[in-house]
Amino acid sequence: MGIGTGAIGLIPTFESIGIAAAFILFGLRMIQGLCLGGEYGGAITYVAEHVSDERRGYYTGWLQTSPTLGIVVALAVVLAVRGYYGEQVFNTWAWRVPFLISFLLVAIAIYIRLQLGETPIFQEIKAKGLTTRNPWREAFLSANIKFVLIASIVVIGEGVVWYSGQFWALYFLQQVSKVDLFSSSYIVMAALLIATPTLILWGWVSDHIGRKPVILGGFLLAAVTYYPLYSWLGTVTQPNNINYPIAIFIIAILVNYVGMVYGPIGAFLAEYFPARIRYTSVSVPYHIGNGWGGGLVPFITTAAFAATGSLFYALLYPILVPLVCFFLSLWLMPETRHISIWKEAKAAA
Repeated sequence: MGIGTGAIGLIPTFESIGIAAAFILFGLRMIQGLCLGGEYGGAITYVAEHVSDERRGYYTGWLQTSPTLGIVVALAVVLAVRGYYGEQVFNTWAWRVPFLISFLLVAIAIYIRLQLGETPIFQEIKAKGLTTRNPWREAFLSANIKFVLIASIVVIGEGVVWYSGQFWALYFLQQVSKVDLFSSSYIVMAALLIATPTLILWGWVSDHIGRKPVILGGFLLAAVTYYPLYSWLGTVTQPNNINYPIAIFIIAILVNYVGMVYGPIGAFLAEYFPARIRYTSVSVPYHIGNGWGGGLVPFITTAAFAATGSLFYALLYPILVPLVCFFLSLWLMPETRHISIWKEAKAAA
């Protein structure tokens, strides 16, 4: 994933190679997405299989903060590079710098990865010869496909809330309210920093009341309040008349919904699938939910707003998808809080 990101900074310009530059960019973005799903499944599995059943939501909640904090770091790097080089130089070539920094992060990540061993649960089932030879076939060409589909429904709702509460908030400030780049970035960065602890908080809450009520509560609150919250955000971010505290407060509420749906989702997915196919089974719903469900948010909302100029129509997708996922999950999603993945390993032994 890091190599795919860094390589974007090396793409020749359109003037140099024409339309091929766009295809190379598309290919690298595909690599990023595929690797992200794999990285997420591995990270969640690793953390979940190292912690107690009673505190799995809390500890995986810490891991869930990484994408949100990643947005903060990315915005900070872009602002710093743009401020240092100036807009003209940034648009000419310095936009490559943030991407090239990824190569350094790859080296750090490889070093860290080499220090890690297998999880105790995996070591246990491996020692007993109970690992699967073909996790893809067992996950998708057996009765387990039902669980993958149910998990995908839940993660689609989560993905839409995640993108709607963070990425589209930034787009809204810049394209709808016409707030300048630096001001809009500062507002979103401040809101993300304030609300990031909610990912840990709601993971912890899910340890006590369950994954299902927290995640479904996030779906419902998002669907019901997106329109009034974004309407309010528009009134306090008029050009030359920005109420910064209120704008930050509103976006922090949106990110709190992200905390509700994303904070416990890692624990839910880890508990929902058995250890022998956990890595694969967690990664695929994450791809579907965040890549397709959430990834379409910027495209659909932007296109709807550009075509109609209506905030209501722009928010139809972010409202309807979590609402549909709420009702489907109410019926299909199991509560996994009481599932012990440690007992599973002992039983296998």
